[in-house]
Amino acid sequence: MSEAVTTNGMSRREELLAVATKLFAARGYHGTRMDDVAEAVGLNKATVYHYYASKALILYDIYKGAADFTVDALHDDPTASARETIYHFTRRLLVGIASNIERAAVYFQEGPYITEWFTEEQVEYIREKEAQVYEHVRDVIDRGIASGEFYDCDSHVLALGYIGMTLGSYRWLRPHGRRTAQEIAVEFSTALLRGLIRDDSVRQSAPLGVDVAAT
Repeated sequence: MSEAVTTNGMSRREELLAVATKLFAARGYHGTRMDDVAEAVGLNKATVYHYYASKALILYDIYKGAADFTVDALHDDPTASARETIYHFTRRLLVGIASNIERAAVYFQEGPYITEWFTEEQVEYIREKEAQVYEHVRDVIDRGIASGEFYDCDSHVLALGYIGMTLGSYRWLRPHGRRTAQEIAVEFSTALLRGLIRDDSVRQSAPLGVDVAAT
């Protein structure tokens, strides 16, 4: 039997996850009880436990959703130039983070403690996704260096810096701020790529390699 859909169009489990994400972001994982989640969503605690047997399982679903999103955002089109790919990575990441700031906040706030809350298999899954994120970014930079599109650089260091720059944006990125996530992605990508692109004419005239209005 399919799960009932709530008035906001989400399944009950999705609603619980969304409410818990907001509570964890505001109060921390330790500072949020299952009673708090039940009260916020308007259910008794027994019903909440029907959907999630433990608070740790809610946190894992938050982590898994964030990790899967990030890997998906970094899918690579091998026919695109390295600079186009970097821009698309940045746009997808920032737009996605802006759409779910609380999830990103929980991911990084609770990061130092996940070995306490998760099983070994769950931790391994998250670490594997994080490694894939790093590898995708590093490989695109290496591709740009190998093709002569980018200056020679330490792709390891640059990939780590890029990940910190983009994923750390949850601290200040706001969905309805002065600049949209799309506009910030253009600024970030332009600044980064103008430091990487070897061809001066490309660096000045078309560092993103795409029509921004069409993305």
